[in-house]
Amino acid sequence: MNVTATVVGRDARQGRVISLWPVVGAVLPQAMAIALSPVPVICIVLVLMSDRPVRAGLSFAVGWLGALTIAIGLVVWLTDEVADDNDKVARDGVDVFQLAVGVLFAVLAVRYWRKRPAPGTPAPRPAIVDRVPLLSPPALVVTGAAAALANLKNLPLILSAGSQLGTAGLSSGSLIGAVAITVAVASFSVLGPLAAVAVTGPERSARALKSLEAWLLANLNTITIVVLTILATVLIGQGLDLFR
Repeated sequence: MNVTATVVGRDARQGRVISLWPVVGAVLPQAMAIALSPVPVICIVLVLMSDRPVRAGLSFAVGWLGALTIAIGLVVWLTDEVADDNDKVARDGVDVFQLAVGVLFAVLAVRYWRKRPAPGTPAPRPAIVDRVPLLSPPALVVTGAAAALANLKNLPLILSAGSQLGTAGLSSGSLIGAVAITVAVASFSVLGPLAAVAVTGPERSARALKSLEAWLLANLNTITIVVLTILATVLIGQGLDLFR
């Protein structure tokens, strides 16, 4: 197999050769934001503190990875089909969507800021936190999928990343590679702790996981505000390409 074919595609709509890496780089902010969503990170930490952490963690990871792959892949396919028919309309549509999502995230950041707990007041615990350690492996697969998709922040990010990839003009092989890289980056906060527990053992990881859980719950609102603010800036900046 020609290695170049895996990293370069030809945009048949404009006759340009498109490299994989700049396209992947353009969606890294969205992928990182999905990975840094506080609630899914708290969920995987709680899963890894259960009686059978590796098995439970694998179940959660399967649901997370499967849902992200299917969702991003579907968006890529749909936008690629639209771009084949009318490339300019598709690209302008992506820019409009980026602008809209960026403004939405800016509004959400302000909302979270206004609802932040008063100094010295503990942040409210998400309802799912107390249920996760009690779930069976099949239920954890569903929970992992829900953590990836049933999230006010993640779904627009998935649509944004998938639409950017779909309109980039990559070949089919390069698109598959781009989706795989995007999903891998978006999953590092789930797969990283799972790998650490599998390597070091549940007993040696317990204290670190407990500290991480406490820190995440205490700083949940602050983390969300910071992530939303950065995303709003990035997406509005990308969306302004509409006025090129």
